[in-house]
Amino acid sequence: MRIGIFCTNNFTYPLPEGVIYANQSVAGALADALAERGEDVTLFAPEGSITKAKLINFGMKPYSDSTVHSKYSDSYFYEHIMVAKIFRYALKNKLDIIHAHLRPFSVIPAAAVSGVKTLLTIHDNLYYPAYESLSLSYEFKNIQYVALSEAHRRTRTDAPWAGVVHNGIDLEKWRYNQGRGECPECSGCSGYLCFVGRLMPDKGVDVAVRVALQTGLPLKIAGSIYNEDKEFYETKVKPNLSEQIEYLGSIGPKEVEKLYRGALALLMPISWEEPFGLVMIEAMACGTPVIAFNRGSVPEIVVDGKIGFIVKNEKLMVSAVKKIGTINRSKCREWVEEKFSVERMAENYLGLYSKLLKH
Repeated sequence: MRIGIFCTNNFTYPLPEGVIYANQSVAGALADALAERGEDVTLFAPEGSITKAKLINFGMKPYSDSTVHSKYSDSYFYEHIMVAKIFRYALKNKLDIIHAHLRPFSVIPAAAVSGVKTLLTIHDNLYYPAYESLSLSYEFKNIQYVALSEAHRRTRTDAPWAGVVHNGIDLEKWRYNQGRGECPECSGCSGYLCFVGRLMPDKGVDVAVRVALQTGLPLKIAGSIYNEDKEFYETKVKPNLSEQIEYLGSIGPKEVEKLYRGALALLMPISWEEPFGLVMIEAMACGTPVIAFNRGSVPEIVVDGKIGFIVKNEKLMVSAVKKIGTINRSKCREWVEEKFSVERMAENYLGLYSKLLKH
């Protein structure tokens, strides 16, 4: 089986420090895991990427490179050009399947015209208005979709789903810390809560701030602020920043891992139907319990009362923080090892590839 995997050419794989982009992390980790299994896999990623698979970059630098960004004003078009090159390459080199991890609308035109078997893992929430027209693509029988959770798939039951595959992570990159909120690499930072993710209303960072204030515990926040969310940040988050509530900015994987390992718990007070939530399994791999609102994929990832707490509202989240010491951190790590390793994800995707190629 000859497999091609792609996410974006905006960033290299691995991601540069200071960049958090789950789609690219998952796509790159999957390519590495498949290559380690001996599969014939090609990762399409920009110059500077490092992978255990065969790397094809078409001589394109990441869009985040200042020389590229200054020359081309549209990152989407730059990405679409690479998609076109990928499907032309797939036809010429007789790849069996292309597995894409970016927006379907960037992939569907080239995939439909080429006829190449294409698997699209959708990482977005399907409630977004842009997905209202997704059904127009269902007539292209060479294209099928993958959901990140059963909750994710249920949001659009009419889609040609190949199946559901939970995200997986490379456990060597997320080290376990058995201490209870005590950072193993420095002193003076014990006993804090953390929030990791985009600073936007749906992710609930403002709720995390209020929970920290009510419990009296420090909160460390890491994540990006998009232009459309600046007003939300300025009014709901920034006024609360202090010695207790700290915003670390958009930090890279190494710093995020350190953040998880030193935290009492990861707070995830989401107000949307989260398709997956990679931060939950990253935190648990480090031994850090998750306290999350009962939305989207959360019940598929967190076992309530055993490796964290699933709650209905802010008041109950505060109560859960106060009993976080009852959670055995080693159980968090064991759960991720059993259910959410990159090896398990690779095995599940291989099953879907075989299924798709038979039709």
